[in-house]
Amino acid sequence: MKNFFGLAVICIMVFFLMSCEKTSENYFVSDYAKKFQNEFNNYTKQINENPTNSSAYRQRSEIRERVGDFKGALEDIKKAVEFDNKNYQLYYTEAMLENTLVYLKEAVESFDKVIEVTPKNYRAYRDRGRVKERMGNYEGALEDFAKAISLNPNDDESFVSRGNLKNMIGDKKGALEDFAIAIKINPVNINAYQSKGYSIDVRSENYKEAIASFEKIVKLNPNSADAYDNLANAKRNFGDKKGALAAYKKAIELNPNHMYVYANMARLERETGNRKEAIALLQKALEIDPNNQGYKNDIATIQREEETVKEVALSLQKN
Repeated sequence: MKNFFGLAVICIMVFFLMSCEKTSENYFVSDYAKKFQNEFNNYTKQINENPTNSSAYRQRSEIRERVGDFKGALEDIKKAVEFDNKNYQLYYTEAMLENTLVYLKEAVESFDKVIEVTPKNYRAYRDRGRVKERMGNYEGALEDFAKAISLNPNDDESFVSRGNLKNMIGDKKGALEDFAIAIKINPVNINAYQSKGYSIDVRSENYKEAIASFEKIVKLNPNSADAYDNLANAKRNFGDKKGALAAYKKAIELNPNHMYVYANMARLERETGNRKEAIALLQKALEIDPNNQGYKNDIATIQREEETVKEVALSLQKN
């Protein structure tokens, strides 16, 4: 009887180990991931031969991150830190993985370690500020962005990050000032132009600056459908229907499968009373994303509007 139970336990353990191995291998199913299988196996072999090999853990963590196994990557980087706890780059990687996995409190603690080892690391302050912003700690985030800027006044990304947060909490003026500085430092910073464009209110007298920001992005990235889509949205918001339509058409020319462009163009057509065209565009978006309930609801709403208009027209004719 004891032998039977012993055999049963062994079988369960073998099944468990096989299941774990299968789960790990699942990350290497795609053609992209398969390219890294040999490297992964090589680093695993190095770790088996030397379980304190921090470098092997770090490199295997990179492979796991590339194939989408973020939890496995974090486990490996933690092991790397365990055997090399003075390496700030390991703490930095740990923090970024924790941020990806939305372990925000842990990410802040890991950035604390980076700053402890490298107290003048402006990137660490900037990235910790972004995590604090995600946590809702806006005051702490602003302090970190300010510290990053004091350590490196030429870091345009810190100004963009602070500007985005200022815009979110209602400091439009401060946000625009930060975006202007970022653009002055780096005239090709697409994020700065985009943030500036979105931060200008539709009712603002500076609406032309918003349009100019999105036009600048198009110049910097002329083959981007997203750039033209954003420009079109801005022109639509500021009343330039003709310009918006031209930009949407350019976006579709660059990417015929960009469902958001079709949906945005449908909104424009609906606003101008072209309901049939709006429905046709939303149906095109549904071809790309057949399960999008929002588009289905929009089509139903516009169809009801069309029926109501017809009923009113018939009623007026009878009268």
